[in-house]
Amino acid sequence: MSIKDVLLVLETGAPQAAKDYALSFASQLGAHLSIAAVPAQLITPMSAGGDYPYELIAMIAEEAKTDAKQAYDKIAAEAPANVQTQMVSVDGISGLAQSEVGGLARHFDLAITAQAGPDSSSDDSLINVTLFDSGRPVIIVPFIQKQPAKFGHILVAWDGSAVAARALNDALPLLRRAGKVELVRITPEGTPPEELPGYNISRHLARHGINAELRMLPAASDVSSALLSYAADSGADLLVMGGYGHSRMRQFFFGGTTRDILKSMTLPIFMAR
Repeated sequence: MSIKDVLLVLETGAPQAAKDYALSFASQLGAHLSIAAVPAQLITPMSAGGDYPYELIAMIAEEAKTDAKQAYDKIAAEAPANVQTQMVSVDGISGLAQSEVGGLARHFDLAITAQAGPDSSSDDSLINVTLFDSGRPVIIVPFIQKQPAKFGHILVAWDGSAVAARALNDALPLLRRAGKVELVRITPEGTPPEELPGYNISRHLARHGINAELRMLPAASDVSSALLSYAADSGADLLVMGGYGHSRMRQFFFGGTTRDILKSMTLPIFMAR
């Protein structure tokens, strides 16, 4: 299993960090990079008076195409010699852009997208539809990212759940490249090693030629902060985790680790569900 076909999903005007990361990622893996530029501003088809503004729709559609082409041309011009790029079209004017992105991403090994910047009007909706509707893993790049894609030290957030298992399996091509892999688990002290949720999965990784260390973190009420703090302290390059172990509705009302990670992330997150 390898990663050879990557989709970069960006709203026009998104931070440069994700673009640079995607180019370096594709270069290191020898992957083809397709770029889908989603218009940042979607409009309502009907006017307040009930009339359909055909001329306005046409004008904004043309502007969206121009913005998307300019965004693609800039990325293509910066692509390393070993990275082939292609522009893929997304219709943002109909208001269905995000649902189209989910379907589009099914045709790639994984998607890369950006965390919304602090001054951005965007939210996590583009990340969510790419993750929920594609059936493919997504790498979310923080807006503060300065480094190219690196796989020297990878953390895997492991809680034994189905989404964690999916994320770990999807990340195997990257884990094989890592110089160091840690399975990170937040569990009360005193649990025998054979009862730890990461014991059997570390054995599974060993059978794939991946020597993973099982790292127990102290019990914490704020799991996202504990994971991100350890990632920063250990100098990790990538965090692999399952996304939205609970429903989106429950996460919306009650919060959750995934939402908190997306809000406060300081390193690229490889997420699957």
